[in-house]
Amino acid sequence: MDAPARPSVSLRRSVGWLLLAVAGLFAAGIALSIAFSVQADRKARLRVLELEARQTEIGVRRVLDYYQQLVVQLARAPQLIDLMRVGTLDEQQAWAATQQGLLPDVLGLALITAGGEVLGDARSLRVGPSCERDMQRVDTLAELRPLLHREIAGAEHFDLVAEMREPDSTILGGVFVSLRLKRLQQVIDDAIHPGHAIMLLDAEGGVIAERGRVDGVLQEIRAAIPSTGWTLVVQAPSVRFFGHGGGMQVLAGLLTLGAVLVLLSVSMLRVRHSTLRDVDGIRDALAALVRDDPVPSITPHYTEFEPAAADIHRIALQLQEQRAQLAHLSLTDPLTGLPNRRAFEAHFPQAIGLAGRGHAVALVMLDVDHFKGVNDRFGHAVGDQVLVALAQSLRALTRQADLTARIAGDEFAVLLTDVHAAGVAAWYHRLSEYFQTELGALDRGLHTGLSAGQTWLGEDADDSLNRALSRADRALYEAKARGRGCLVQETRTATE
Repeated sequence: MDAPARPSVSLRRSVGWLLLAVAGLFAAGIALSIAFSVQADRKARLRVLELEARQTEIGVRRVLDYYQQLVVQLARAPQLIDLMRVGTLDEQQAWAATQQGLLPDVLGLALITAGGEVLGDARSLRVGPSCERDMQRVDTLAELRPLLHREIAGAEHFDLVAEMREPDSTILGGVFVSLRLKRLQQVIDDAIHPGHAIMLLDAEGGVIAERGRVDGVLQEIRAAIPSTGWTLVVQAPSVRFFGHGGGMQVLAGLLTLGAVLVLLSVSMLRVRHSTLRDVDGIRDALAALVRDDPVPSITPHYTEFEPAAADIHRIALQLQEQRAQLAHLSLTDPLTGLPNRRAFEAHFPQAIGLAGRGHAVALVMLDVDHFKGVNDRFGHAVGDQVLVALAQSLRALTRQADLTARIAGDEFAVLLTDVHAAGVAAWYHRLSEYFQTELGALDRGLHTGLSAGQTWLGEDADDSLNRALSRADRALYEAKARGRGCLVQETRTATE
C-alpha cells in the first residue's frame, strides 16, 4: 500500500514567511536597540554632564583656593606683622602698592584694620567704597566670604580677606585683595563641552560668569561652591527618540535588511578594530601623562570622536602644565625667582657625583653685610630690593652649568663647576662689583657688601650636604670675623 502523499509546500511562500519573520525581528530589534541606546545615551550624557560639573567646580575651587592661599601667605609673613605693628601709613601703603604688581589678576590690594578700615589711601590702592562697606558690616574679618562687586563695567571683581594675628590670637588686621572675574570666566570657558551651558551664580542668583545657551528641554546639574554661597549650574539638551535618528534608522534597517545581515559582522569587526585603536591612543596619552612624558596627539578614526578626543587631549595637556607649574613653584623662591633650598638639595647629589668623577666643584655661601641694618633703616621692602639685586647679580655672573639658590633670608648658595681657587676669588670680586652697581641703580644710598665662604665638594668619600654646608658656613663666619666684604676659602683639617 502506497504511503499517503505529503502536501507540497511553496518555496516562495516559505522564503517569504522567513524573510517576513526576519524583517519583523530585525525591525523590532532595531526599535528596541534604539530605545535602549537612547536610554543609555541619556545616562552617558548625564555622566558627562556630572563630570563636566565636577571639573568646573574643581577649577573654580582651585582658583579660589589658590588666591586664598596667596592672601593667607601674605598675612602670615613675619615682616608684614612687624609692618602692621610699627609701620607708618605710608610704609603700609607702599607695601600694598608693591604687592599689587607681583600677584596675577589683582585689581586692588591693601592692608586693613580689624574693623575693616583701609590703611592708606583706598582710592590709590583701588579699594572701592562698596568694598569698604562690606568689610565693615561684619563683626570679624573671618566671617567674610568672597565678596562680589559689579558696579563698574570692566572692573568686575571679587574680594578676599585674610586675618593677621598676634601670637596671643589678637587680631592685628588683615590683607585685602580684589581679583578680576575674568579668571573664573576662563575656568568656565576651558571646561564647557560643545552644546552645553555653564553658569556660576551668586547667593542672590546673579550671574558671575557664564558660557553657552541651551533652549527647550534640558538636563541640569547644580553644585554649591563651599564657603562662598555661590552655585554652579551646568546644562545640556535632553535626547529625544526621533531627534536621535531612531525613525530613519528603523526605515534604513528595513530597506537594507539583506545587506545588513552580511555586512553586520564585517562592520562590527571594523568598528571594533577602529574603536580599540582610538582607545589605545587615549591610553597612550594618559600613560604619557603619568610618566610625565610629552602627551601625544590623539587622532580618532571616526569624526564623531574628534571633539571628545580633543577634550581629553586638552585636559591632559592642562594637567601636565599645572603639574609642571606646581613643581616649578615648589622649587623656586617667590621673591628672587632663584631655586630655593629644596631645589638646591635635589641638585646637590649631582654636584657630589661630578666631584667624585674628578671635577672641581666649589660651594660658596653668601650673605649681605649688615642686612638687618638695611631692613631696620630703610624697611623690609628695600631689603627685598637688595635681595633681588643680589639675585640679578648672581644670574648675570653664573654659567648654565652652575647653580645659584636662596637658602634662607639673605643667605645664598652657589655651586661652581670646573673652577680653581683663583677663579672662585676672581668670580667673587666681579660679583661684588656687579652687586654694587645694582645697589647704585636703586638710588637709596645703600652702603653694604657681600661676605662669602667657600669649600670644595668631595674632599672625602662620604661628603654630604650637611658637611659641605657646615664647612662653607664656618668659612662665611670667618669672613665676617675679618671685617666682612671678603671671601674666605675654607681648608679642612685632617681630623674632619
